[in-house]
Amino acid sequence: MSEENFQTTGMVIDLDKERILREMGEARLCFGRSTSRLHPKMKPYIIGAKNSQVIIDLEKTYDMLVKAKEFFQNLLKEHKTILFVNVNPATNDITLEAAQKTNNPYVINRWVGGLLTNFSEISKRIKYYNELIQKNASGELTKYTKKEQLKFQKELEDLAELFSGVKDCAQLPDAIFVVGARFHQTAIKEAQKTHIPIIAIVNTDTNIEGIDYPIVASDLHRSSVEYITNFLINGNSSNQ
Repeated sequence: MSEENFQTTGMVIDLDKERILREMGEARLCFGRSTSRLHPKMKPYIIGAKNSQVIIDLEKTYDMLVKAKEFFQNLLKEHKTILFVNVNPATNDITLEAAQKTNNPYVINRWVGGLLTNFSEISKRIKYYNELIQKNASGELTKYTKKEQLKFQKELEDLAELFSGVKDCAQLPDAIFVVGARFHQTAIKEAQKTHIPIIAIVNTDTNIEGIDYPIVASDLHRSSVEYITNFLINGNSSNQ
């Protein structure tokens, strides 16, 4: 099947729409939350329900994916920083791999309040964490007592859980990619307050407003998260 030229804002993306729609269906992007949890703002993005489960209109999701991909790829080409955010243990390994592949920071354990809105203070903790890493690597911590060394090791572990993915961040990111808007409301609100563009997978139980590049799709099915993530970070094909 020949590929179709897709014209978006200032950028041509060669995509085989029919193939991608089929892949999206196979990856279960279309399965939203239960009908009882449907957010009113999501009604335009659904085509029906099956066994009390909302079915998402993949034609509209496709358009959102193309738009988000264009923005995402431009950020990568311009060597901008994208903060990957996903604290769901069921899928955060996908986010970690994608962040590392694109050489970008990530949050996969717990969102630290103020990471964006109070970055000047949080960056001090990140600096301290990096200093501890260096001291530990150089053997400088061995001059302390065993009790003190154990305290430093515990502190390193605690700080690593919070800051290991952002330890190289010297400034605010240029955008954030959130896997599951409902689970990351604090991160989204902080990005909005600091005027940082938001790319987010948004399920049918969540308000879509205020998100710059929403992608209405399942944020629970692993196959959906993996497909969308790979679609964004790769070139013109989701399978690259």
